[in-house]
Amino acid sequence: MQLEQQFILGQPPDATWPAFADVALLVGCLPGASLTGGETDGQWPMRFDVRLGPVAASFTGQGRLVREDATRSGRFEGQASDRRTGSRVKGSAAFTLAAHESGTRVIVQVDYALTGALAQVGRAGIVRELAGALTAQFAANLEARLGKRAATVATDPATAPGAQAEVAIPTAADTPVPLAGGALLWQALRRWLAGILSPSRKSR
Repeated sequence: MQLEQQFILGQPPDATWPAFADVALLVGCLPGASLTGGETDGQWPMRFDVRLGPVAASFTGQGRLVREDATRSGRFEGQASDRRTGSRVKGSAAFTLAAHESGTRVIVQVDYALTGALAQVGRAGIVRELAGALTAQFAANLEARLGKRAATVATDPATAPGAQAEVAIPTAADTPVPLAGGALLWQALRRWLAGILSPSRKSR
């Protein structure tokens, strides 16, 4: 399945682009996601916890980040599996940054395949709405981190991007907070049904 999402950040591209080299920062902004160790041969061990009502899943796997500084674009690809439900996911997220007024427009194109028990709830319309809600949360978290980083750098240049890690890599003993997918799924269902039942669509 292919999805496209985009959002606007308040910081200009020159200030935003370095954050897209900080895997720990990006993962820390995604609800339910966490790193389980450091980078090895370009691969980052990751975990994604999600709970949908009584159903809980913990995907573990690896991801790789590739960037193109000249075009301010890149690609994150990886795969993970959940032993409890026997589900597997494999995909990639290509991103591009462009100037937008005084900020930055981020366009993300996701291509993924989900198999196993959780694939049974993956209706296209619902998944798109859920992805939109998740993207909005990620963008809000990233905006907050970038604002905090900019304020810190303004008072202490030694904390500029590359000087120190923004997010500490968790240890195996750390327990990540799972994505509360129930509330997001309910919101997604309401928007999906509203779109289907809207007068404009009925009149077609």
